[in-house]
Amino acid sequence: MHKPDSRISYITIGVTRFELMCHFYEALGFNIWRQSDKPEHPFCMFSSGSIILALYPKHLLAKQSGCNISGFNTALSLSLNVKERSDVNHYLETAKAYGAEITRQAFTPDWGGYCGYFKDPEKNLWEIVWHEDFDWTGKFV
Repeated sequence: MHKPDSRISYITIGVTRFELMCHFYEALGFNIWRQSDKPEHPFCMFSSGSIILALYPKHLLAKQSGCNISGFNTALSLSLNVKERSDVNHYLETAKAYGAEITRQAFTPDWGGYCGYFKDPEKNLWEIVWHEDFDWTGKFV
């Protein structure tokens, strides 16, 4: 039996305030890769290494997926790995300046590294993390 080579290539966040959220992620340093010019079907995609972070209006994501998407879901944490330990604090400060709620200031967890958490303006949970054993090929050494 053939086992497929599976990779996460997109992370889509359903948002209610589309323009605000596009501006928020652009302010954090994500580069816009593609953006819709159709007001009836807006989306914004940011390149982030081998993964695309996509923003899509929550009501359109619900329609497309065929399920109800409501409320705030923080059972999922998205993580942004950074190159330098000091970058963790920089991203937390930038996120806060653009409307994020810092849920935990930067700290050294039991597993090593350095990280902090915030909720973006629509309450999506993010971890900003630096780890001494993470190399930029996307693997732990």
